[in-house]
Amino acid sequence: MKITLEPYTPAWKEQFQQQRSRINQAIAPLNPVIEHIGSTAIGNLVAKPIIDILVGLRDSHSLDATIAPMLAAGYAYVEAFNQAMPYRRFYVQLKALSDAELPTILKPDQPLAFGQDYLSTVNIHVITYGTYHWVRHVAFRDYLIAHPEMREAYQALKQRISAIDFEDLLDYNSHKEAFILEVQAKAIAWFLEQPENEIFRAAIAQHSSTSASIS
Repeated sequence: MKITLEPYTPAWKEQFQQQRSRINQAIAPLNPVIEHIGSTAIGNLVAKPIIDILVGLRDSHSLDATIAPMLAAGYAYVEAFNQAMPYRRFYVQLKALSDAELPTILKPDQPLAFGQDYLSTVNIHVITYGTYHWVRHVAFRDYLIAHPEMREAYQALKQRISAIDFEDLLDYNSHKEAFILEVQAKAIAWFLEQPENEIFRAAIAQHSSTSASIS
């Protein structure tokens, strides 16, 4: 599959705001913190026209409490990714590409047909607020906004690899992984240096300590 990259448009922020209201209405009792992440949130950067949204919950035990209300709000639940990322619940807004019925729950034993029967126009990552995985997403976004040279390097990479005929979106993401991991480490360090982000330092230190003990 070929990846379509589009120039930045302010309409992406408007689309995020619409989705934010919809998500907040669905899971308001969980008091979510909702952020626009990914390339469509950065500005002056080409991107796939997919709105990535990070939803933070105060209690990790509330992750599964989002499933029923998010399904009721019209999102599809990608249960297939839970084993690889148990800290996250992943939802998408699907657009049909064929006459096949759109799934509401994509289970682990079910082949994913992104780019074949459907595509995602909105990706929603529900995780615990303030954790390492929360910080890495927000830090990467803010770092690229604050560092135009890194944003331009990322754009050059995306444009270069867009000529490849990928097996799927996971294959596309794998071609960006080395760059993202390198920049992400710098982004987190920079993010934590900002006085307003001091509240996240303990969680990152704990994650680093745990990772070191495992390795």
